[in-house]
Amino acid sequence: MKSISYGTTTIAYKVEFKERKTLAIEVHPDSSVWVKAPVTATHEEIQNRVKRKAPWIAKQQRFFYGKPEDNAKPEWISGTSIKYLGRQYRLKVIIGEPDVKLSGKYLKVYVENKSDEKKISSLVNAWYLKHARIKFEERLQLLQPMMDHENLQLNSLMIRDLNKRWGSCTKKGNILINADLIKAPIHCIDYVLTHEVCHLKYHNHGAQFWVLLNKYCSDWFDLKSKLENGCWL
Repeated sequence: MKSISYGTTTIAYKVEFKERKTLAIEVHPDSSVWVKAPVTATHEEIQNRVKRKAPWIAKQQRFFYGKPEDNAKPEWISGTSIKYLGRQYRLKVIIGEPDVKLSGKYLKVYVENKSDEKKISSLVNAWYLKHARIKFEERLQLLQPMMDHENLQLNSLMIRDLNKRWGSCTKKGNILINADLIKAPIHCIDYVLTHEVCHLKYHNHGAQFWVLLNKYCSDWFDLKSKLENGCWL
């Protein structure tokens, strides 16, 4: 196993020498990186190629494992675009007792001081968290027949800020879902939940895991692509 440094990330890769003319790099669903190299290729040549392809490799690993990076910081003022269940709404800041209401095309935020962006942010994020809990639990109930059929036991559902992941599953049977997922379309939410429920049985991305996921979510790749590429934005 070899590795290179890419920013703060270490990219590990395995090399397979074959009778071939060109060098190819593959990123597999389990996030492993394989280099298919000609038998005449040197370690230095292989390492240089991996370094040049590091941005692409990192992007592919994020595709299979996590949520895309979003460096945009929202402005907490009237007119700002707000996403909820795959739809866009406009933030409307109104003077009044602190509250948040979805009304038509607007997410209305009532606050005592319209210039207090920290308070507005806090109110909106609390609203997101509340509705994420309600919606995720509702959609998870629809997967109960699957869990019963596969004899899967869920311990608890937790809503968290997972930064670069949409979800994860612990060996104790806890499923963690990123609160930001409430901004995505419902079918994408269902995909992430199904993905994590499959991890209750297989705690890795081996072949058996993908067979199980394909069984209950045959269009997972398209849904994953939508999440990764932001096609629903």
